[in-house]
Amino acid sequence: MGARGDAAEKAARDARDHPVVDRLARLGFVAYGVVHIIIGWLAAQLALGDPAGSASGQGAFSEMAQKPWGAAALWLSALGLAALVVWQLAQAVGGHRDHDGLRRQLSRAGSAGRAVVLATLAVLAVRTAVGGGGGGSGGGGDGGGLTGAALGSPVGPALFVLAGAVVLGVAGASAWRGASDRWRKDLEVEGHTGHGGRAVEVLARAGYLSRAVALGVVGLLVVRAGLEDRPQGSGLDQAIVRYRDEVAGPWLAVAVAVGLACFGAYHLVRAWYLRAE
Repeated sequence: MGARGDAAEKAARDARDHPVVDRLARLGFVAYGVVHIIIGWLAAQLALGDPAGSASGQGAFSEMAQKPWGAAALWLSALGLAALVVWQLAQAVGGHRDHDGLRRQLSRAGSAGRAVVLATLAVLAVRTAVGGGGGGSGGGGDGGGLTGAALGSPVGPALFVLAGAVVLGVAGASAWRGASDRWRKDLEVEGHTGHGGRAVEVLARAGYLSRAVALGVVGLLVVRAGLEDRPQGSGLDQAIVRYRDEVAGPWLAVAVAVGLACFGAYHLVRAWYLRAE
């Protein structure tokens, strides 16, 4: 790598390790965790036939907005998530130096992907805070609206299949992270330290595995929408509604919801343990 590349990587690491970015990124981990805890709660309500809102990021922010402290929480969430975007982009440019070659490039690509997800959540938080986020109730899908328009285009079905395959890939990575000890890497970022006990391990494993199940079902629904060339809901809400009438369906859905809440709680613990040296 040339001098310019080395300088860019160093600048990215300096930005990541800046005390302000570090503290705000930890706030972002808290916001990310709280969002997943609320999603888990909304998913459990939906599984038991008493929907309180959409089991999605938008539903979680809409739920926050209804609280007395909602506006402040939304703006703090947006600020923390934005800092976490910067942190992940810095990782994508100059991080993961404990890996070499292709493994480093894949890890950096993963950080870039996480930055996109976090940026989407940050935008949702801002839109909800200013009153433009849309409703948090309902099924969380548009049915024949944007989904139908996308499927109606010549390349729409293929794009849906591709998107579903990507979601399934993320589900597989989440399952591997939870089943192996890969989750421990979350607490071993350069310049930071973290030591988790048994409780942290349980939260991490349960969270990543449950997230994998949720993403896997959603991915299958997206692929199915593309293969059948017809609009249908493809979010977690639709997955729960589709399977909650099956034998033991509601309890399996509740188990996934509890796991998503564990995933959120794990990120709260991660924000506490992950600290600059």
